[in-house]
Amino acid sequence: MTTAAADPSQDMPFRFELRVALAYFAIFTSSGMHLPYFPLWLEYRALTPTQISIVLSMPLFVRVVAAPLVSMLADRSNDRAHILTMATILAVIVAAFYFVPFGFIGILIVSLMLAPPWTSQLPLADTIALSGVRRYGADFAKMRVWGSISFLLTSFVGGVFIQQVGEHIIPWALLATLIAACGMSFIVPRIGKPRRLSPLSDVDIADARRALRRPTFVTFLIATGITQASHAYGYSFSAIYWKSIGIEETMIGALWSISVVAEVIMFTFFRRLFGRLHPAKVLIIGSAVAMFRWAVFPLIAPAGFGVAGFLAVQSLHAFSFALSFLGMQKMIALTIPEERGGTAQGLSTFFIGTSLAIATMASGPLYSATGINGFYVMVVLAACGLGLAIVSLKLEQREL
Repeated sequence: MTTAAADPSQDMPFRFELRVALAYFAIFTSSGMHLPYFPLWLEYRALTPTQISIVLSMPLFVRVVAAPLVSMLADRSNDRAHILTMATILAVIVAAFYFVPFGFIGILIVSLMLAPPWTSQLPLADTIALSGVRRYGADFAKMRVWGSISFLLTSFVGGVFIQQVGEHIIPWALLATLIAACGMSFIVPRIGKPRRLSPLSDVDIADARRALRRPTFVTFLIATGITQASHAYGYSFSAIYWKSIGIEETMIGALWSISVVAEVIMFTFFRRLFGRLHPAKVLIIGSAVAMFRWAVFPLIAPAGFGVAGFLAVQSLHAFSFALSFLGMQKMIALTIPEERGGTAQGLSTFFIGTSLAIATMASGPLYSATGINGFYVMVVLAACGLGLAIVSLKLEQREL
């Protein structure tokens, strides 16, 4: 396995890492508002747990189709940054329809329409950042960490704001964050076309199948998707659960924020601590910690550990999410050439998004039936991710 080296003949564009970092910061403000608090707004609008899970999961199914298509379009464009800007503009337009007093069906339709332009922004930013890694030797974690910092700040400040104003303000705050991402997209470095067009940009299905036949990479993708899917229950219902046991929005924001503080630390020290490990070994560690995290979560309140216990468990996000995510990015950087960078990100989004969508869809009925004990099902998912990561590593050793 070889690592793509930076081309010393190419100069890095002016402030490349800073400009991409600012783009990540802006893009993640919407996630920092949506992920912790959008379920609270749906509950405020009197949706049932099953309806909440449908509204949260169905856009993920749209995402798994839309993200690869947007990635192919980006691979064919004169510059991927132009597609990113178009996506941010469309997201702002669609999100404005949340202010129409729809019921469940109307909210679902708006969420489905928002999914393609909104959820494609991060894979596009990742592709641009990874091109910088390959071409100029840019530090991916150094850029991406600012997305985590943004999520941290937005989720904490958002909790304080929502507690003071009320849940009705959430769509306004979401729209403001999307507008910020739109404005920041104009400063993203324009670095031109990929060095060669991705074969999937020409809808070369035969070549796509050849890429998918590599068992190590496909198994790794599925393992990552399942481990990430184990977060679905927490993403969907942790805020609702915390509020039901008397934790206020400000502290809910702090609980989300501590998970991102831990994530930021992981992004900062990943190279130093795990840079020499094979991506599959990185994922094995992340999956194992995810199992522990979800096994402990339901025990916190009954054991009387309260907010302090939840803060400790939330800090494990550094491993269950961040380490697993960085393992996937490392796998792409090590094994996928730049001309397929957009396609690789699209495939990653497909596997992760499909797994997360299915788990999110199941979370509503599961929460209605089992409450907080549904986290034990997430332990099983993380265990499956762990097992497949081990299989991927074994397959890689056989290929050598």
